[in-house]
Amino acid sequence: MSRGHPGTAISPFVGEWIPRVACELGVPARRCRALDLAMGEGRHAWLLASAGFDTFGVDRSVERLLTARSRGRGTECAVHQWAADLDTYPLPVHFFDVLLVSRFLLRERWTDLKQLVVPGGFVMYETFTVGQLAKGIGPASPDHLLNPRELPDAFADWRILFSEEVDEPAAVARLVARKPAQP
Repeated sequence: MSRGHPGTAISPFVGEWIPRVACELGVPARRCRALDLAMGEGRHAWLLASAGFDTFGVDRSVERLLTARSRGRGTECAVHQWAADLDTYPLPVHFFDVLLVSRFLLRERWTDLKQLVVPGGFVMYETFTVGQLAKGIGPASPDHLLNPRELPDAFADWRILFSEEVDEPAAVARLVARKPAQP
């Protein structure tokens, strides 16, 4: 259970990397699909859509999806949304060019998450580490906190473009990796 509210501001990490990944993939000239996994109220989904991605978002909370939808009204962008329990929901294989995960961890499904991405696609991942426990805000369960080097180790068979672990202002790990073009 969380001991704080999820952020509503765009992550600077995500804000920096979405345009870079879009450029690398040739978006918007090339149609590419992006998934914001556990999208919450859509803070990053709308950024993906505005960058030219065909954007999809999934979250367990219908209420949060409705909030995300209302935030997008009046824009020319679209985000295809669905509600699902990511613990058990069957995820598509080789469907998305970009997988974005922010403040969510379900390590039991690393393999499924990696299979979501097409060869040559990207993952952008940012979530809390065990160092966050000392701050008294955010996830309290070790099940929802990364251990040191766990994120880059999970994507060690991909080309890691960026990886860092920081303790301030929040204890998070960040990673951008590209799936090999040839399986």
